[in-house]
Amino acid sequence: MQGFPAKSVAAVRSHRVVCVVKVNELRAKAFQIGFEKDGSLFIHFPYFQHRTGLLSSSEIPATGERGADVNMEHGGKVTSHRVKYSHHPDGRAHFSQDGKIFTAIKRQSIPLDTQNGHMFTLYIQGLNALDCAKTAKDAEGISLNRSVIDFQIEPTAEAIKFVGRWLDVNKIRVSEPNATVGPRHTMVDPDGVRSHAILVASPRADARHVLAIACVAIPRLGPDVEMFLFHGGFDAPETMTDPTKEAGFLAFLYPLSEAANVRERLGSVDYVPKPSDVTFSFYPKK
Repeated sequence: MQGFPAKSVAAVRSHRVVCVVKVNELRAKAFQIGFEKDGSLFIHFPYFQHRTGLLSSSEIPATGERGADVNMEHGGKVTSHRVKYSHHPDGRAHFSQDGKIFTAIKRQSIPLDTQNGHMFTLYIQGLNALDCAKTAKDAEGISLNRSVIDFQIEPTAEAIKFVGRWLDVNKIRVSEPNATVGPRHTMVDPDGVRSHAILVASPRADARHVLAIACVAIPRLGPDVEMFLFHGGFDAPETMTDPTKEAGFLAFLYPLSEAANVRERLGSVDYVPKPSDVTFSFYPKK
């Protein structure tokens, strides 16, 4: 590895971190990061106004070419709820929402203790579809239980992309010896493109990884006014970057057009209580 090991790595250490997009006077809440006691990482998406979407355990075909089309309907199910993404220490990754959907869209990804690199990507088009951060509670600030961090975006942005990278602090390299990095850190991707990231981490004393979150402006994703697209739960990098190997990942897309037709074709993961699951008490009038 080139460069020098960082002398120390500073991060926003909190059980829950709210990521906010700031464009001029607008502050829109994009998603939450949660760190659990067992070492699991959760990404919550409660702020997008559209609730009906497509969840998928997708495969990139082994075409031998760098670019390949992926049909999210293969391995996909419809939901009428906003879900959360879970990545457990042993690498189990899935979409869930307690009491609302079955945890059916899942796969084996990379264990967190061996992961060092790309964790997820979230594309957003139409910031007005996100909840605004209006209250004092959502002012930028850091605390042990809940922190709020802002990502400044130019008003000319047609869409934005969040990229999360799970980094082993012992493998972070800097250009100068004895340098401290974070919580704001400049990342350089394999193509040499620089982006400014904010490092967040579990407040656990034994946590040796940080999640570097970057947000950049990107060209318009398509004709839809609003779009919320997530990729995560990847296979190992050597598989994801080899066009001769089939590579898997998890994805979701909100909103879902023609949802009723797609639900009829693919089915749904929504939990529908059976009559026997519903109990009540009846008290006759006196």
